[in-house]
Amino acid sequence: MKIIILGQGKWGQAMASLLSKNNKEFSFWQKGTQIEDNSIIVNCVPTQAIREVLENYGINLRNFIFINGAKGIEKDTHKIPFEIVKEILGKDTDYFTLIGPGFSQEIINQMPTIVNIGYVKVDNAPMVKDLFQTDYFRVRLVDEVEALELSGAFKNIYAIASGIADGLGFETNTKTKLLVVAIEELYRLARNLSLIINEDMIAGTVGDLILTCSSSQSRNFSFGKLLATKNVNEALSIVGETTEGFHTVESLPYFEEKSGVKLNLAHFVYEAIKNDNPDELKNLFTKFVENV
Repeated sequence: MKIIILGQGKWGQAMASLLSKNNKEFSFWQKGTQIEDNSIIVNCVPTQAIREVLENYGINLRNFIFINGAKGIEKDTHKIPFEIVKEILGKDTDYFTLIGPGFSQEIINQMPTIVNIGYVKVDNAPMVKDLFQTDYFRVRLVDEVEALELSGAFKNIYAIASGIADGLGFETNTKTKLLVVAIEELYRLARNLSLIINEDMIAGTVGDLILTCSSSQSRNFSFGKLLATKNVNEALSIVGETTEGFHTVESLPYFEEKSGVKLNLAHFVYEAIKNDNPDELKNLFTKFVENV
């Protein structure tokens, strides 16, 4: 089967570097053309673009493997990538999701990295693992998709909170407190949605959260940091790339209602973005962090 990468951004380039390292032939999808059937599709377009791409350019797909690399929740539908792909391409899609703590440039620079690949059907899982695993990029297979993708989406919200704390001048103790609260919320949310997070999934859940909440390489962290002095539109413009947490947080009320769980830290980010007032942000944050 041909290997086709959807998206030529930083993440697409990182996935290409791994395939090249493993001497796998691949091509980048050319926007405006139909995605070829009998292909292994590596999705590197943002979550908000998946539906448009597949509905317009995936109409011929019958025999394929779909490997998702996007993180986020679709606005309006509140669906994770797995649900979007299943809706459009069918519930029997041989679906995988690659989730974990890996900045694109560091993967390209061959920095040691560990991730999860979640699967629905195990048959092709070893082959998919071998596409990406190298001596520096280690892959752990896990029989779970939805919990990984939900964690991968919500960690972007929590990264915004960490960026806000940093931008307001709060230091390591406070940012670690936010991480603790974020981990607690992720586990509580998953449990109430009847999803399981276990030790095999730490790379794609807790590991991804720690990475994204701890570095200015994260667009979501950078966006949050900018909110300390800029309004939302200014911050988004300065970041200049897709900031998935900004879109994902719009689904927070839906997930709080669906799970029956109040996600206090995520809700703080929701309120901070809705209020969109840098002058009031420190008071809002201080009030929140002193009461959790």
